[in-house]
Amino acid sequence: MTQVAIQLPEELNRFVQKSVESGAYHNTDEFFVSVLAIFKEQIESPLTAQDETKLATLRSDIQLAVDQVGRGEVIRGFEMEDFLAERHRAFAARRSA
Repeated sequence: MTQVAIQLPEELNRFVQKSVESGAYHNTDEFFVSVLAIFKEQIESPLTAQDETKLATLRSDIQLAVDQVGRGEVIRGFEMEDFLAERHRAFAARRSA
């Protein structure tokens, strides 16, 4: 095996140490080998046809929204926090009924 030396910001070092101390990994070497293997798999694995379809739909929806904003088709005075609070209240009411 090849040995590699790296320098980590203190916050990431604490994260690695906590991960090892939790028992999820035997040591820091195992942590990094595992993380790099997961990253390599994600990079090298092509998207499934279903994922490609979802991604294309998402991109299309985002472009639609960008186009609407460009044409000035936006809701003025819309407050996301108020909207979400109302949706949560409605959901809670349906569940308790």
